[in-house]
Amino acid sequence: MDRMNNVRTKPTEANLEYFNISPEKISDTNLGFSEEVRDYRYHSTDFRKSWYYFGLLLSMLLDLFKGRYPLPKKTALLIVFAFLYLVSPVDIVPDVFPLIGLVDDVAVLAFAFNFIKGDLENYRDWKMSK
Repeated sequence: MDRMNNVRTKPTEANLEYFNISPEKISDTNLGFSEEVRDYRYHSTDFRKSWYYFGLLLSMLLDLFKGRYPLPKKTALLIVFAFLYLVSPVDIVPDVFPLIGLVDDVAVLAFAFNFIKGDLENYRDWKMSK
């Protein structure tokens, strides 16, 4: 009981100088985030845009094989590895499971498209300039 009586208390008003209390601020939760993150709202994927990028990828590969467009090595390797993973019978989740087996394949495709999206846009700009 003697230890409990030994505790010194500090007045609440003593810490007020450390806080920036301003009536203009509603919340300071948006201080650490960039504009892009703060303005982000969830949108469902537009599959027409995905088909557009897939067609752009096929066009880019066609121009690559004809020797008209130089493809970056990292993009070429990623496309090859993604294609090999899709046709390979060895998967993280085997394809014999009806729906679950395709989830890892779709995840690999989504990762590959997100990774090469900038190169696809560069190709689109190159193709529009020609």
